[in-house]
Amino acid sequence: MKTRHVVLVTYGEPQTPGFLAQLHYSRRILLGLTRRVAPIPKALIPLIALTRARQRRGLWAAHRYASPLEPITRDQATGLAAILARLDPGTTWRVDVAYEFRNPLIPEVLDGIPAGRQADVVPLYVAASAFTHELTQDAVARWADARRKAGTPTAKVRVLPALDERVFAELSARYIREEITRRSLGTMNEWALVLAAHGTLLDPPRPMETGRVATERICSMIRSELAPDFGLIVNGWLNHVYGGRWTQPPVEEALERVSLAGYRRVIYYPYGFGADNAESELEGRVALQARPELSAVHLPCLNTFPEYLEALAAQVLEDGSP
Repeated sequence: MKTRHVVLVTYGEPQTPGFLAQLHYSRRILLGLTRRVAPIPKALIPLIALTRARQRRGLWAAHRYASPLEPITRDQATGLAAILARLDPGTTWRVDVAYEFRNPLIPEVLDGIPAGRQADVVPLYVAASAFTHELTQDAVARWADARRKAGTPTAKVRVLPALDERVFAELSARYIREEITRRSLGTMNEWALVLAAHGTLLDPPRPMETGRVATERICSMIRSELAPDFGLIVNGWLNHVYGGRWTQPPVEEALERVSLAGYRRVIYYPYGFGADNAESELEGRVALQARPELSAVHLPCLNTFPEYLEALAAQVLEDGSP
């Protein structure tokens, strides 16, 4: 029986607001991600990392927040392994988890896969960009180059592309409808749906794929699918505040539009993420709390939604076939 490996990849943020964990994570984010966008002098990295770690610790502690990202990713790995074993019982499946900015890092996990084995690396991001799939691709390329220079045999590794946009949008629409039914929320024509995604710079310092257009296409497809269900559907971006002009409208303005339109009941769905994290959960919570006139149902991301894992399995079996 042949053995195939799958490696699920996320950023891997710390689970707790502990200062040292946040500092280490912030430093790795600055070195591995932020400097791809902004030419920050290396000498300033420790100071910026210190500031960010303090801010994150303070925000998380104030809201008693703990990130579910790593437990969710492990559960996704377990669920995906079970589906792959069911769909292809003639193969022994090994599904592991790696992180961009926390241990175990991608090279560590790939080092543990025997030479000659096939391994599919699956970045669990919604839209491909310089901040998502390109990070994973670069990490795998550096790992392969280092092994080649050392004369060390490697596994046969490929990085899978983002899940098809329409597939993801249709999954999201079905998931939202199922949640509405499961929670017995009734008819939605008096509700507004707020779709949220990570924002990006409109004019980055150098040309790069920001993922904005792909994210907007997914949003448009979800809106089109659910338009008959809701009284109003709006998109909002979870933006940062530094570096230039960001995507519009920010989620705060999207919620203001909902309120001004007279809606008081809101479903908030962070469609721009495949698994819940501080942005999908905590930043959404903060934005919603600033609008006390709105009664909100905050949906989780797809996480371990069975149809989502089925779609990932189909992608592995299709793109990963020898």
